[in-house]
Amino acid sequence: MQALRTTMLFLAALLTCTAVQAAEYKAMTVRMACSTPPGTIQALPLDKLAEIVERESGGKITFEKYYGGVLGDEQSTVKQLRSNSIQIGVMAAGNLTPFAPRATLVIMPYLFPRKEMARTFFSHKPSMDELAEAVVEQSRTRPLAWLMSGYRVLTNSSRPIKTLADMQGLKWRVPPVELQLDVFRAWGVEPHPLSWIETFNGLQQGVIDGQENPNDLNRDTKFWEVQKYITNVHYMIWVAPILVSEKWYRRLDADTQALFARAAQEAAVWMWDYAEKEDAKALQECLDHGMIINDVSDEQVWLEKARSVWPKYYDTVGGKVVLDKALEVMGQ
Repeated sequence: MQALRTTMLFLAALLTCTAVQAAEYKAMTVRMACSTPPGTIQALPLDKLAEIVERESGGKITFEKYYGGVLGDEQSTVKQLRSNSIQIGVMAAGNLTPFAPRATLVIMPYLFPRKEMARTFFSHKPSMDELAEAVVEQSRTRPLAWLMSGYRVLTNSSRPIKTLADMQGLKWRVPPVELQLDVFRAWGVEPHPLSWIETFNGLQQGVIDGQENPNDLNRDTKFWEVQKYITNVHYMIWVAPILVSEKWYRRLDADTQALFARAAQEAAVWMWDYAEKEDAKALQECLDHGMIINDVSDEQVWLEKARSVWPKYYDTVGGKVVLDKALEVMGQ
């Protein structure tokens, strides 16, 4: 109920924004990109944002969509936003962190052991504003909103993972993000960093045995073709910014900036609700295609070992005080 009230207050605040008449917007074409195909959890919120902006601008603002990684991997998307080659993109938050280390905050392992905690945090405007300005300063890109989906569960092709000891001896694909690599090392596993667009082929060819992603991405990628076992862990929620080029954004007039900010927030809240339902559907579809799921019996051990890397990243996220403030916002 608290999460629902928080979201309703958040939406109410958005609705207090005054819409500008469509005739006052300047005509423009905006280039958007993500690494996953149309209809996926990265592409759908971009579609929703575009729908809102096109409607409220009376069709003056239009969009070119580059989905499925046609412009490169997720870190390439960040680079293209920095140069204003594209204006809006979505990528897993970890792939923003090499350019904006402060964004590491949202992927700290076991920061959100319960899903409603993440919803509370991403609805807290002072925290989001502070984080956005830190990301702008470091990366020359600006998060207008944060998407979230399910937990990043483990999948592999070899055996069920029921305890941390079962992780040993398998080759795990992990995004080339230092924090996530450190978590797997804390679990006693040497990870294999691969970009997202190389992952399916790596699994298919046996270069790697397993990977970690939310159920909807596992479903959308049809990982049942190359994976058998799902392990339900709660170490990290899939989080992704709706990221814009700061060079482009700061050239917009105030009314157009407000339109994009409002559209991104509305798209994100819509996506939170959609993803909650879609995660369960996606898991069932994976199971219907022969995958097998299980919980781990020792998740407290996973949590303690993963959180043991926190002190290494205190300076990265802006100091221990920043992490403590996030925990306070979520009532921890």
